[in-house]
Amino acid sequence: MTSWYHWLQNTPFATGIRQSDLLFPLIEGSHILALSLSVGLIVIFDLRLLRVAFRGESALIIMEQFVPWSLPGFAIMFATGVLLFIAQAEKVYLNPLFRCKLALLFLTAINAWVYQVKFYPRMAEWDKRGLVPWGARVSGALSLVLWACIIALGRTMAYEL
Repeated sequence: MTSWYHWLQNTPFATGIRQSDLLFPLIEGSHILALSLSVGLIVIFDLRLLRVAFRGESALIIMEQFVPWSLPGFAIMFATGVLLFIAQAEKVYLNPLFRCKLALLFLTAINAWVYQVKFYPRMAEWDKRGLVPWGARVSGALSLVLWACIIALGRTMAYEL
């Protein structure tokens, strides 16, 4: 596999990104800004699930207003992350922090899926009563921890490459 990542990193496209004085920082900056948009809005929702913030607001309204804005942010974050990976594919692939980051992203996706399947369909019911099910709170807490770790790993990787 390493040889494929070596080839990918040395394609003209990847080399152009990596050697550009403007393009690489623009992609990296866009990645961080999109992360702020996407994860920042998810954090607001998670804090509401934990009843740490926005206690007077309906969790359903917060989700309906904020989470859809996080989806374009996530798409931009994903696309720019792929471009950053392509630019340094071999280095990134060989970095154990990258594998940890991918594993945590996978767990984050599972956590979001579980929330969407198990808790979201009856969210209007429990939100109207002002109660947040224990499992939904666990999902929110797990989301916060996973995103914090993913961000920490990503920033640590940036300083190692």
